[in-house]
Amino acid sequence: MKFLAVMLTVILGRYKRRSQRVVSLSRAATPQSYLHWILLILCMLALETFLLMLFRWESGIFVLAIELMVLYIYLENWSPSDLTGKYYQDWCRGDFQASWLQLAGLLGLNRTDDVTDCQSAHYAICQQYIFLSLTGFFALLFWFVFLGIPGLFLALWAGWQLQRRQKKHLLLAAQIIIWIAARALGFTFFIVGNGVSAFNQLKKPHADDLGISDWLFRIALAAVGEESYKQYKLGGDCSDDQFRHLAAEEIISLNKLIRRSAILWLVMLGLLTMLGVESPLY
Repeated sequence: MKFLAVMLTVILGRYKRRSQRVVSLSRAATPQSYLHWILLILCMLALETFLLMLFRWESGIFVLAIELMVLYIYLENWSPSDLTGKYYQDWCRGDFQASWLQLAGLLGLNRTDDVTDCQSAHYAICQQYIFLSLTGFFALLFWFVFLGIPGLFLALWAGWQLQRRQKKHLLLAAQIIIWIAARALGFTFFIVGNGVSAFNQLKKPHADDLGISDWLFRIALAAVGEESYKQYKLGGDCSDDQFRHLAAEEIISLNKLIRRSAILWLVMLGLLTMLGVESPLY
């Protein structure tokens, strides 16, 4: 049922950019206080109890409709912004300030008009791009597969809590929830990207000391290629013109990496469904 709901969501256009109407609906339907989250959790528990106690095969269409509605509203596109559009065109022209101003605000970064370091601007955009792909799509899909609709809202709460960064014990719980999904996505990068380079980053003993966003971005760059990771690690070893060409290739490669990872997750979900491995929660 979950696989069918996810695929119907994709067929209905979720592989494209979300419309502004759906984005506004998602924001309006997302709780913005702890009290609202508690009420939502109670409603989810009541709904799950009702479905588990009274579910029949005739009710399958009812469950599918609920899952489809929730996914369509809350599950974002696996690509949080179009890196290969105007941002890429501005970058290839060498106008990195226009590139920065194009996406910094959309991705939730501090937008300034006096950015002078093209490398810092590029890596900040790309790192936030990868992290928002995690919190907006992969983490939600991961927990939906394991825990159903309650899992999706659990991941949604974790992303909301990471933005607020309040109440240390709740922040730690949110970090653990996102950390588990991030590890799964990191190993996915290892599979669909440059496996040798990505594995070298996965096995580093100090990897757990890094933040989720930084760790995942390092894995993504390594999966794109050893040269990209070395440039990020060393920095300043090439001219602006050389870096512009390298960064242009990274933009395309990171976009492809996210797309291949999303396709692999959908294929794995389909295989698990065919094998009958599915969470009992709706």
